[in-house]
Amino acid sequence: MKGKIMDTTNGKHQLWVSWHTRDAEAIEQIRRYFGMPHYTTINGLTPCEIDSKDMAMLKETAKRGFLSIINEKWCKNGGVYSFISRK
Repeated sequence: MKGKIMDTTNGKHQLWVSWHTRDAEAIEQIRRYFGMPHYTTINGLTPCEIDSKDMAMLKETAKRGFLSIINEKWCKNGGVYSFISRK
């Protein structure tokens, strides 16, 4: 996990998740616990908004090798997700 986790105005962190596990049951439990959407982009990423109170648990889940956290904001334009460049 690189950089600082960005916080959105509604008290949630907007980030991408890259899955490392192929265990469908584990992925389903993680998605349900954190309220993540049940889809993944063609690049294998899941855009999500995580409550501030759940960030410590998400970091622990990443530390255990189930996923990686990508600290990039995103936006949805129609059916297309895009990274927001802040350079």
